[in-house]
Amino acid sequence: MVVFLFSAVYLVPIFGFLFVISLLKAIEKIVNKKGYGIEMFWSGLFFALSIWSIGVSASLN
Repeated sequence: MVVFLFSAVYLVPIFGFLFVISLLKAIEKIVNKKGYGIEMFWSGLFFALSIWSIGVSASLN
């Protein structure tokens, strides 16, 4: 339980920042008509980790 609370408090802002950076890189590549699969994978992963950490820590309290 402590691990999830730690990740929800300290790691979610980092995951959120990395999510935004990955998404902006994907948008830049979409505009320039390049492939953006890797950026979408990382942005999806960081978003899922953020939501999962918040959800688990909220359900444990």
